[in-house]
Amino acid sequence: MSIVIKNNSGEPVSRALVIDKIPKYTKSTSDPIAIISIPPKSAVTISYKVKLLAPGTHTFSDVVIIVSDFLGYFAEELSHSDRLTIVALPQEIRGELGMKSLQKVVGVYTAGKAVGGLYDLANIRDYTPGDNVKKIIWSAYAKTGKLMVREDLGEARAKVLLLIDIRPHAWLIGETPNTLAHIQSRFVASLVDFLTRNGMEVDAIVCSGIMPKVVANLRGGEESLYRIFSLIDAGGGCNSQLNGFINAIGYIDKELSQYDIVILLTNPITLSLDEPTNLRDLAASLERLFIAMPMFKYDDVMGRDTIVKLLNGISETLGETLIGMEFSEEGFEIIYGGGKP
Repeated sequence: MSIVIKNNSGEPVSRALVIDKIPKYTKSTSDPIAIISIPPKSAVTISYKVKLLAPGTHTFSDVVIIVSDFLGYFAEELSHSDRLTIVALPQEIRGELGMKSLQKVVGVYTAGKAVGGLYDLANIRDYTPGDNVKKIIWSAYAKTGKLMVREDLGEARAKVLLLIDIRPHAWLIGETPNTLAHIQSRFVASLVDFLTRNGMEVDAIVCSGIMPKVVANLRGGEESLYRIFSLIDAGGGCNSQLNGFINAIGYIDKELSQYDIVILLTNPITLSLDEPTNLRDLAASLERLFIAMPMFKYDDVMGRDTIVKLLNGISETLGETLIGMEFSEEGFEIIYGGGKP
C-alpha cells in the first residue's frame, strides 16, 4: 500500500504524523504509521505491506494526518477519505462434496457430438444469445413465435443455479483463517471449480447485505471468483432472510424450469437461526432444491443431536421440494505446518 502526501504550499511541513486506518480482516506486516516532514511544493510517499486475512472486499478509506510544529506544541488533525477496495479470493481446495450423488441428481452429459445422430434429442429449450443458430427449431418458431433450440444427447449440459449464503455471524464462529465464513468461502470456490470444470452452465445469486445479487454465466477460474467475492464484504455478508433469494430470482434471464438443480450453499447454524417458513417458501418457489454444506466443527456450537433434529425437521417440512442435503466429505481448513503461518 502506498500513500502520497502533497504539500502544495510554499511553506514546509515540519512534522506530520500519518495514520492509515486498515480494515479489520487485514494485517500490516510493516507499520502503517509514519512521522515525516514535507518540503514546500513537494510530495512524500509512504509505503507499507498488508496481508489480507479473509476473502471478500477490503475497503481502505480513512487516512488521518496530524500536522504540528517541529516541537509538537501546536497541532492540527486532518482526515482524508479516498475509497480503495481490494478483493481477496478464497484459497481453492478441491473437495468431493459427495460428488457421485450430486452427479446422479444433475445428470451430467459429456460435451461432444450426439451419440445417436442428429435427431437424438436430449432437450428443447428457449434460445439464449450465443446459441448456435443451426440449432434453432424453425418449425416451433412458426407455430409459437418463440425461438427454441435443440440440445442433442451428447451436447446437453447441466444447468445449475447456486444460492450463496454467507452470514456476518459466520465470521465469529471459529478462528481466522478457519472461521465458518472462511470455510464456506473455500467451499464455494471449490464447488464453482468442480461444476465449471465438468462443463456445467452455472449461474449464482449472492446474498450480500439486504439485497441478493445475480452473477450469471460463471466460466470458472479467478474471473468467476472475483465476480462472486467482490459482492461480499470481508467480515460481512447476507443480512436478509432465506426467502430474500426469491426476489432476486426474477432478475435471472432464464426460466427456473431450465435449471436441472438449484443448490443452496449454507450451513446448519444459519438454518437454525432463520425462520423455518422462510426456507419452506424458498423451496416452494424453486421446486427442486439441494442444500450443500461444508464440513465444520458444528458439534462444538450446536451439538450433534440438535443438528440431526434440525435436518430431519427440514426434510419433513420441505418434502418433495427438497432433492437432498449433503455435507462435504472433505474439510476446507488451512493447517499450517509446525503451527506457523
